Amino acid sequence: MYYPYLRGKQFDLLALKTLLEADLLSKQVQPIIEPVKQSKTFWSLIDLFKQKNHPCLIIDNPSAGDFLTDDGLQALAAIPLAKARIVEQPIETYDTQPDMWIIHHAEAALASDWSTNHIPTLVSKEFRLLTHVKGPKIIMEDPFTRLPKNLFYTEYATEFFSSRKKSFHQLGFNGYSDFSIDSKIYYESSYPSNRIALHWIFLDEAADLQLAHLVSDDELPSQKDKFFQVMVQLSDHEQRFPTNTAGLQLLQNAVDQEKFPGMGVIRKASVMNHLEIVSRLWT
Repeated sequence: MYYPYLRGKQFDLLALKTLLEADLLSKQVQPIIEPVKQSKTFWSLIDLFKQKNHPCLIIDNPSAGDFLTDDGLQALAAIPLAKARIVEQPIETYDTQPDMWIIHHAEAALASDWSTNHIPTLVSKEFRLLTHVKGPKIIMEDPFTRLPKNLFYTEYATEFFSSRKKSFHQLGFNGYSDFSIDSKIYYESSYPSNRIALHWIFLDEAADLQLAHLVSDDELPSQKDKFFQVMVQLSDHEQRFPTNTAGLQLLQNAVDQEKFPGMGVIRKASVMNHLEIVSRLWT
């Protein structure tokens, strides 16, 4: 199974919500959500996951954000969905066990006794962890190259993203995970930029996931002009590698209405596109 790891940002949650409402998210795609914001969007998404009976996991000890209070952690614990927990201390010292362990830092994991563990564990491809941690493992990777300036993405228009669906089982893993079109490093907001960048997942001829970086010029007079320039690039790209996803349609709607939808909607469309394409691989 595929476990996309999302930090609970507003437009990532809206992307999940839209896909769930349209029944475009495969049951084999089970999001891991690390809640960082107390919002109506978050709680409505929780209700929708329950209504749709779609599996997902909520991290009950997030590393940042609004829930890091006693009341916030109690609210997360009360959510009637599967829980994941970041390993911050030896696992045998926790009073309760989650439905999934997540290893972000090696020290606490290496200090833990895994000899009787039967809980799936999200772990990076690090030899000392893979040999020490026992029980079912889910490989966690970080394929997105996050650069400090959108200009830098013009140096390489396309990069390989993932073919892990083809190999995770043969490598002995029970599933695989990544951070979608994001990196492992948490940040509240993106770097300011004079350019608009659209990071767009597509399938190549071998059915591997590739990532196109579509970037506007910086001298155009408005965000609308820059967005339309990127959409021309996307239209050309779709001629060669069509996605035909709901995320694409979301952006096309903005073009049809001759408006700039905002960077949040562009982010939402990108995440929707990625997760819908991966969902198709599981059908």
